[in-house]
Amino acid sequence: MPKWPAWLLLAATGACAYPATTPPSPIGEEAVYRALGQEPGWTVTIAEDRIDYVGDYGETRITVSAPDPRTTFNGHRYETERLIVDVTHSRCNDAMSGHGYADTVMVVADGQTLHGCGGQRWPDWDM
Repeated sequence: MPKWPAWLLLAATGACAYPATTPPSPIGEEAVYRALGQEPGWTVTIAEDRIDYVGDYGETRITVSAPDPRTTFNGHRYETERLIVDVTHSRCNDAMSGHGYADTVMVVADGQTLHGCGGQRWPDWDM
């Protein structure tokens, strides 16, 4: 069995990784952030000073003032009494459409935990 130099093995494994992305800035520095998830269908929109959540295919609506985001290990988190939005900068594919997004998002709306995707859309990550 041939012995390969360590630098060659490292380069080969690095080429197999997902494409590099630049993590987006915290929402306060962007105009609008959108996230979505399935089963039950939900959306979150964060714009300037508020967070809008629409869940259960439109049956549930929550609008709260957006607190300053708290920096987490690889993202940021918005936490209010009724709504928590936890954004992690890691590749995500929507369960229904297969569309690729820059972020994995977890939402806790009135105690119900939901998972989905958000941020910049990456068509070359579509499944």
